[in-house]
Amino acid sequence: MHAATRVRTWYGLMALAGLVILGTLPLPHVDSDAPLYGKIAANVLATGDWLSFHHPGWFVDKPPVVFWLMAGSFKMLGISDVTLRLWQVILALALVGMTAQVARAAGWTPEEAALSALVLATSLQFIYQTTVPQQDLPLTFFLTLAALGLLRYLDRHSPAWLAAGAASAAAAVLTKGIAGLGFFGLAAVLALLVARPGLPRPERLLGHLVLAAGVFAALAVPWFAMGVIRQGDQFVQTFLTSGTLGLGRFFRPAISTPPPYWLSVFAYVPLLLVGLLPWTPLLLVGLGDLPRLVRLGTRGQKFVAVWFVAFFALLSLSSGDKVFRYLLVCFPPAALLTGRTAAALLGDARRLRLAAWIAVVPGILMVAAGFLMVWMQYAPQRALLAGVVLPTVAATAAGLIGFAVAALRGRGPTAVVLATLGILAGMALFERGMLAHAAVLNPWPAIAAAAAPAAGEGERAVLYGRAGEGFNFAHFYFDRPVVTLSRPSELAAVWARERIIAVIPLEQYDDLARALTPAPVVIHRSPARLVLVTNHGRAD
Repeated sequence: MHAATRVRTWYGLMALAGLVILGTLPLPHVDSDAPLYGKIAANVLATGDWLSFHHPGWFVDKPPVVFWLMAGSFKMLGISDVTLRLWQVILALALVGMTAQVARAAGWTPEEAALSALVLATSLQFIYQTTVPQQDLPLTFFLTLAALGLLRYLDRHSPAWLAAGAASAAAAVLTKGIAGLGFFGLAAVLALLVARPGLPRPERLLGHLVLAAGVFAALAVPWFAMGVIRQGDQFVQTFLTSGTLGLGRFFRPAISTPPPYWLSVFAYVPLLLVGLLPWTPLLLVGLGDLPRLVRLGTRGQKFVAVWFVAFFALLSLSSGDKVFRYLLVCFPPAALLTGRTAAALLGDARRLRLAAWIAVVPGILMVAAGFLMVWMQYAPQRALLAGVVLPTVAATAAGLIGFAVAALRGRGPTAVVLATLGILAGMALFERGMLAHAAVLNPWPAIAAAAAPAAGEGERAVLYGRAGEGFNFAHFYFDRPVVTLSRPSELAAVWARERIIAVIPLEQYDDLARALTPAPVVIHRSPARLVLVTNHGRAD
């Protein structure tokens, strides 16, 4: 297969990956952050305040970009599950295209650039994180855009490109806080170090840096200054010093209890190897070239190599939380390195065979892990996992084994095609399973729809027992105040005092129904084993 034909094939597979990513739009939301952020964005439209964000009982500790994107999506197309995710899917597709542009700016060949973008678009973690509207994907998008600006500046010495990189860095800070500045600052310093022989004269470079700093400050500082003025010490602590997005987050966990530091330093190694599937074998083979790229590579090669190493090291050395989604910022440079390796291995039978034998291991382990996960669960969870997880794992593992067989036979392009089709088939089956089990995975849209005609204006919705775990979902979907209760006496008191609707776990309903007066009227029974009841009116 000629190089031009291969490039067209890679872009064709990339288009297929784009369709799979678009297929995530109607999936049920299962991460509670999504409806939480969605409700805050809806409040932006309701109040008209696009600068200060509010949520009952919680000081909103996230910068504005995600809320702006969600609110803009809601304003244009209405509030729905699709528009809650739409902006993220668009950014994901744009990030894939941008990865190819960064590859070309770094000196990659057209085939290496196409393979780099394909690797990103079809890596397991990237596709999954496309489904969860949070800060990590837009942060990765803006940091990659900043890297493109830096590379173009190193090549052309145009201050406009450096200013564009600084503007992207400001957007990253407005997405994730000062962590965005830390990542960009590290990348910028490393870019200047690897390009020292070819930089502009010192006085010109200083002028360019001052311009970039001015652009960054003009875009990033005003929102933070406004937050300090409006919210005072709590804002300073949260976003700048010891809070959840402050400098202290690098040194201290906020949402988890990590293992001992000497062990947590290596936590992201297995997460990266799993997240980059099915391309992990190519990454492992390519990592052997990193020292040579850093010492002897071109300026672009050096930049990509230190970009990956620096970001991965920064995350690993942090003594804060180790969360798999934080690793997404490493995926664009990892994809660039992997795409370059993939192109090289198409004509290198020895290294291709090495990648083949590596691919066999995760292929077998994925099949075993999938069956073990299903077998170990209780009956309801087993049926759910069997319908969603097992087909995904089986198809991805089949792609890896197909990759290994084709690679051992020296058919590199075929190996890449089979790995790609395996992961895309797996994710398509995942989407099919999610849609088939949507009423179980996220029962709240149906519960809210059933509650709307049954409840009067101003009536509260009570979530009892484990139903309270869905508070963020209920608060997003319900058009009324939502409260949680955990004790029978609390529910009985509210039940007798005011007109309410209540969501009660099925396993607790019979006992509560006998104790409540008046007797509950069932409005809706959810496949998720939740019962919607009221203390007035008639059942549907």
